[in-house]
Amino acid sequence: MKKLASFILCAAMIFSVLSGTFFADSPFDFSITSEASEYNKTMLPYCYKKLTDEEKLAYLKMRTAFIDHREFMLISIPVETIEKLTNIMMYADAMTSFDFPVGKNVMQYYYNESTQKTSMVRFNYVYSKEDYDRIIKKSDKAAMEIISEFTDDTSDYEKIKYIHDYIVNETSYVINDSNNSAYDVLVLGEAKCDGYAHAFDYLCAKAGIRSMTVSGYARNRSDESEYHAWNKVYCGKKWYNVDVTWDDPETNLKNNLSYKYFMVSDEAIGNTHVQTDNGFYIPKADSDSADYYHKYGFYADTLSEAKNIFADKIAKAAKKGKNSVTVRLSDKGVYDEVMKCFSDAGEMLDVMDRASQMSGGKIITDGCSYHGEDDCMYTVTIYFYFKGGRLSDYFKDIEQLDGDTLSFLKEIGLKEE
Repeated sequence: MKKLASFILCAAMIFSVLSGTFFADSPFDFSITSEASEYNKTMLPYCYKKLTDEEKLAYLKMRTAFIDHREFMLISIPVETIEKLTNIMMYADAMTSFDFPVGKNVMQYYYNESTQKTSMVRFNYVYSKEDYDRIIKKSDKAAMEIISEFTDDTSDYEKIKYIHDYIVNETSYVINDSNNSAYDVLVLGEAKCDGYAHAFDYLCAKAGIRSMTVSGYARNRSDESEYHAWNKVYCGKKWYNVDVTWDDPETNLKNNLSYKYFMVSDEAIGNTHVQTDNGFYIPKADSDSADYYHKYGFYADTLSEAKNIFADKIAKAAKKGKNSVTVRLSDKGVYDEVMKCFSDAGEMLDVMDRASQMSGGKIITDGCSYHGEDDCMYTVTIYFYFKGGRLSDYFKDIEQLDGDTLSFLKEIGLKEE
């Protein structure tokens, strides 16, 4: 659910009364605790770097007050600036997004109608200060354990992929109306899209990788537009999109990790995702050069190339015990050719026979299936099984299988136990 800021606008006369009673002359009337100051040093969102010096100072003060759980702060900046900074805190800052209420007043400001400058900001929180500190410590501990896998030889690309894979494999997607943050993913293991995105940003920040959370709208399976959050990440001097939520298939299949929305351009993801302009800087992603399918040879420009890649990659996957391979096609024309080709059982069997021979004959060649998606990435996935395998090797919950599927799987030789 989208987090909506609620702003209380006060007239100039009310501002004058208030300023004469308890508003101080200084635009930043509070001290900075050492704890909040330490937070401000390391986990600032990338878009902070693109603010003016005045905006940076204002953001640090607002952020510090929020982390300290102040009831209000006095600050004199243009109204348009306070709205930009509030959006950064809600959508792009993994440190403050923990504590924004959903569907309630999250922040209110008062302003002078004649000068269009703010005077005071009030905050609302999800957690108490004690609970917030506890959540931060648990999230930090979990994050450090995850990135402890990295060495000096681990490339940024490998780090990004590991973070992506960890979140997908260890998180269950849930639908709720509560606050979703990095904590929900790293500690609780379940979240909605904003939790996935903030966790990715949080882990990247801890690993020294430049990234940010972006928000907007995406088409769901019912072709309806709904609020969504994903990430942009910097690698090899270029920016890319990563949608960890949409790479988590949440199906009954085991080992069904997807890379359809991993390191892709704005153009590629733009068929399904529309980025919202929240007033702060968001870098453009103009390249697909680090797309998983390009990088690891799962990309085909022709039908013949696709068939060869499938045979080769399925054989290699089988040797590692994996039972699915996805190939991305260059355009819809090639995609349609591949889908038409695989609708012919003989063509599919030819690919699987070649793969089985290269892998040592362990694949059940006449027991595979395929699935295509042409909404964005033009991908085709082949699922296959191994001789002597059990249903539990491939499915999380056998009872979810329908009768026809279960009968087919038993017919090709898979065992229930």
